[in-house]
Amino acid sequence: EAAAGLPFSEEADQYSANSSSNNNLLASSDMNNAERFSIDDGDEDEGPPSIFTDAASTHLWSSRTGQDLDREELNFVLGTHNNNNNGHSAATSSANKNKKKSFISGWTSRKEHEESRKLIMMASHRLSSENNSVNISPFGVDIEDGDDIENNNYYQQQKHRMILPMCCLENIKIIFALSVLAAALVVITVAPSVLVNRNNTDGEVPWHQSPLDTARFNRIKDRILEHRISHASVLEDPSSAQYKALEWLVHYDERHVDLPQIDDEGSKMTGSNVDNEIALFQRYALAVFWFQTTDAEIVEKSLGVTVDNPSDIAWNNADGWMTSKGLCLWYGVTCHPHESYGIKYDGDFHVAMLNLTSNNIHGVLPDELFTAFLKMTALDLHENELAGTLGREMASMVELEDLYLNGNSFEGQLPDNIGALRNLQNLNVHDNEFDGPIPASIGELEKLRELGMFNNKFSGRIPLSIGRLKGLIALYLESNQLTGNIPPVIGQLTALEDIRLRNNTLNGPIPTELGELRELRTLYLDTNELSGAIPTELGALYKLDDLQMYENGLKGKLPVELAFLSGLTTLYLDSNGFTGSLPEEFGEMHALEELYISSNKFTGQLPATIRGMKSLKYFRGSDNEFEGNIPTDIGKLLKLEYLMLDSNQFTGNPPIELGELKELKAVHLHENNLSGEVPESVCNLMNSFFLNDLQADCEDDIICACCTMCH
Repeated sequence: EAAAGLPFSEEADQYSANSSSNNNLLASSDMNNAERFSIDDGDEDEGPPSIFTDAASTHLWSSRTGQDLDREELNFVLGTHNNNNNGHSAATSSANKNKKKSFISGWTSRKEHEESRKLIMMASHRLSSENNSVNISPFGVDIEDGDDIENNNYYQQQKHRMILPMCCLENIKIIFALSVLAAALVVITVAPSVLVNRNNTDGEVPWHQSPLDTARFNRIKDRILEHRISHASVLEDPSSAQYKALEWLVHYDERHVDLPQIDDEGSKMTGSNVDNEIALFQRYALAVFWFQTTDAEIVEKSLGVTVDNPSDIAWNNADGWMTSKGLCLWYGVTCHPHESYGIKYDGDFHVAMLNLTSNNIHGVLPDELFTAFLKMTALDLHENELAGTLGREMASMVELEDLYLNGNSFEGQLPDNIGALRNLQNLNVHDNEFDGPIPASIGELEKLRELGMFNNKFSGRIPLSIGRLKGLIALYLESNQLTGNIPPVIGQLTALEDIRLRNNTLNGPIPTELGELRELRTLYLDTNELSGAIPTELGALYKLDDLQMYENGLKGKLPVELAFLSGLTTLYLDSNGFTGSLPEEFGEMHALEELYISSNKFTGQLPATIRGMKSLKYFRGSDNEFEGNIPTDIGKLLKLEYLMLDSNQFTGNPPIELGELKELKAVHLHENNLSGEVPESVCNLMNSFFLNDLQADCEDDIICACCTMCH
């Protein structure tokens, strides 16, 4: 400790003999010069300078030794007598010797002591000669006839080995003790927080706020409330996801985001300060979403279920979430491109998209996910386990273009102010449990291109305001509880390509205005209570390829205009009350692959023109009143796989041409008036090809050696 870690010198002995002469030289200085060993408070930690300049005396030792050394300390350090009293008593001399002995014994080597003392005396001599006309060397030693050059060289070589006096070392002990005490205080303060962090991954253990934490907590909370990101009631509840998110943001988030400082309380932030504030709100909101869907107690309370194992509600992928990374690197988060950093970067910038599809997310969707992301353009949370209702706060996302909440368990009514999302282009809330009427304000979404609301419990009429959605391409309202007529205003949505209104309780006639939808490709009106005839205007839907109207109360003859739909591939008209014969013109439907006309009241013979349906794979004409022979031209439908003609009034023998249909998988001829024998060529299909379902009236009227079932 006494050596203060300074190096030892083997050369010190050669200078020890000169110590007494050096002592006398220093003692010859008057007290005024001795007092020039003043200390500069500005360099507390520098220690002795590497080179003594003209101002070296002001930096000789640390300021912790005081402004001036008194004469007694100086004599003790240097081992000299007081110049003002040349005749010391024996007692004084003895005391100084004891002090010197005590001083020297505190050092590791007497050589080092002598070396240090000599350096100090040389510096003192230089200072005493500062105002005299003595030639001074650059190192503060007077040069007389060149005799002291060696001392100057020695000083230059040994100055870096200066050994601090005992008074400085004693203060170093105090400094060291204070440092140890400060370190202990840091450990005592930080250790509990570390333990809380390590043992409290769910944020359940309360943390001890410092005054700074408390002030920051309240400052951010006030700003959150001011911007209506959260409600005050939830931020005051320590068990809420909002409180835990703010707690994490202030105390545990290693990113240490904070509100930007503003000079005046009433002034408004501009430029990057606004971005920084919004970034903080977004980080907070995502933390709320995290706690709302991963904290077992919160999930249990919100869903009314029991979480037996926390892993059951763990996200499939949570990379980056709740870490020190910028939220732009959190899984599923995409930020708007930054002018300096590009598209993907470690930052907290405006979130553009949040895509967490099929991620095993349980719980209620917090309002903060709507109120904090004013520049979000896409929110995709489909195929999760989210529940609860959607609040009116959703209208805050004024720049939202795509909203996908389908495949969850949301319930209640859609917010009636959903029309505020004026930039929305895709709205998909299907496969949930929403109920109530479709909001009339939905007609304000004039940029909407896709409206997916199927497989819910929506009731009431389709709002007339839907006729304002001029850009709508897809309208999916099937599998709800909708009633009333199909609004004729739908015929004004000329951009529509896909309409699906099936599986509701819609009634009345099919609007003729639908014939104006020249871009329409898919029209599903089945499983309703529609009545009347098929409008001939539908024959103008030249791009239509899928028309399904089964299970309604439709009547009348089939309009021949349907034959104009040359691109039609699917036509389902079964389970209605259609009458008359199958129009011969249908033979022109060369692209038709599926024709379902069963369970109607069709009569007459099947037209020979049926051979023109060269793409036909499925023909279901059972449960009608067709009569006459089964046309032999049916043998030219080489792609046919399923032929269902049962429950009619066909007569004659089954045509041998059926044996040409190598793709057949099922043939039902039972419950007719057929006679004779099922051709051997048909039975050969059972052995060599795909036919595995052949049914006929082989118990009474017809002979069939290969039928799989006889009636």
